[in-house]
Amino acid sequence: MPDLNRRSAIRTGIFGAVAATAAGTLSAKEAAPESNEYKKLQFDLVVIGAGCAGMTAALEAADLGAKVALLEKMNMPFGNTIYAGGHFNATNTFVQKENGLTDTIDEFYKDMMTVSQGRGDPALTRIYCEKSADCIEWLSKRCGIKWKKMVKEVWPATVRGHVVDGPQKPGGAQLTSQMLAEVKKHPNITFMTNTKVIELKKSATLRCTGAIVSKSEGALDIDSKCGVVVATGGFHANKEMICKYMGGGVAWMPLRGSAFMMGENITLTKPFFPNLVNMDQFHGGPIGVNQANPSTMVNYGVIVNKSAQRIIDEEKTYVAVAKELPLLTKDNWAFIIIDSQVKDIDTVATRIARYEKAKAPIARGNTIAELARSMGVNEKTLEKTIADYNAAVKAGKADQLTPPNTLEQPRLIEKGPFMAFAFQGGMTATFGGPKIGKNGEVLNGENQPVPGLFACGNAIGGLFYYDYIVGSQLTAAVIWGRLSAKEAVKALKA
Repeated sequence: MPDLNRRSAIRTGIFGAVAATAAGTLSAKEAAPESNEYKKLQFDLVVIGAGCAGMTAALEAADLGAKVALLEKMNMPFGNTIYAGGHFNATNTFVQKENGLTDTIDEFYKDMMTVSQGRGDPALTRIYCEKSADCIEWLSKRCGIKWKKMVKEVWPATVRGHVVDGPQKPGGAQLTSQMLAEVKKHPNITFMTNTKVIELKKSATLRCTGAIVSKSEGALDIDSKCGVVVATGGFHANKEMICKYMGGGVAWMPLRGSAFMMGENITLTKPFFPNLVNMDQFHGGPIGVNQANPSTMVNYGVIVNKSAQRIIDEEKTYVAVAKELPLLTKDNWAFIIIDSQVKDIDTVATRIARYEKAKAPIARGNTIAELARSMGVNEKTLEKTIADYNAAVKAGKADQLTPPNTLEQPRLIEKGPFMAFAFQGGMTATFGGPKIGKNGEVLNGENQPVPGLFACGNAIGGLFYYDYIVGSQLTAAVIWGRLSAKEAVKALKA
């Protein structure tokens, strides 16, 4: 289980929001008494998991008139959303226009497919690109989300990074708090915590008809006219599944996300014979001491190992850096070194603040030699590494270094004071799960929709492979949270 220091914002922010907006929650006192009998409940739709995807699905279905049961196995939302930086990857949005930034859906699609090595599902990726602007607008108008001033990032984020603004940090905590407030006050949503789904109900023809639920006060048998939306996240915290689908070499990577993503997207849907895809794929990222997260800061300086030597092209995305680090170092540790020329850039300043808040060590020095002593690496080696690197950058030959730096504008390391941030390669989320159709329908082995069974968020498979542009998972969570809810509640009119 990862260090819990990073959860202070959650305890003080989200938990307070939960307590302050308790209306609509089925509390322990209101639940069924201890018994061996099932308490029968009836809803129009059951949504499992109260992350960004699940809350989106619940709100969309409820807004369309459905009576929704939103089930969360923890005592509060404890999935990946609360750890996220609050990035949404989208194009052609009103926020971009307000910031004077332009982009095209075709360029967006091209970059999305490039990052997924051409193996992301083309149809789902196209839907993602075309509906990403609607995601930003819905969050703004429906949930009151505010956005930070946009800045141009390195490829592939470029001008597409929409970052949630607000007092709670990280941005995912702010997002969760605001969405949860909307969920709690909706008259059509019953939000149940400490409520673990142990089985999905099915008919003889494999239609999903509800859920069997375990609570300390007693078991619930929930019938659902429109079926079930699985928004449980993936299986990155389930070491058995990681070893089974990815091998033991990956299982020891530190967790960057929730410690409670145990693979219910697999175990609950398996009786319906889903088409499980991309099960060996995952999202990785850099992670420091006490869960300090440097993320895209790896593109703003020089990455060296404990021997003070550069080890990787700093143009690579933070995901690629994290995935390759265990292969490049014996102990899965490295440093990102920056100078004072970049420390005030919003992207970098935010990451520095993360390290400081987490009380994670930051090496500092007015000279490279001082920095080396603070890092605990050889002074002469680091001085030579930085000198050779700077000379190549100034000569326009950074791409000829070993390893190369192929950034369009490599960052010089010459203006003190200097800073270095230690990090490891960690695992954030899995990309595998039931393949979905365009509206979030879970597809079986014959690629036919399973009636009444839908999935969204990190529970799905097919959209991502190897990597994605930063912010893509939250955007996808909203897109298919809404699409799956819309498709499911069509049954109300049947």
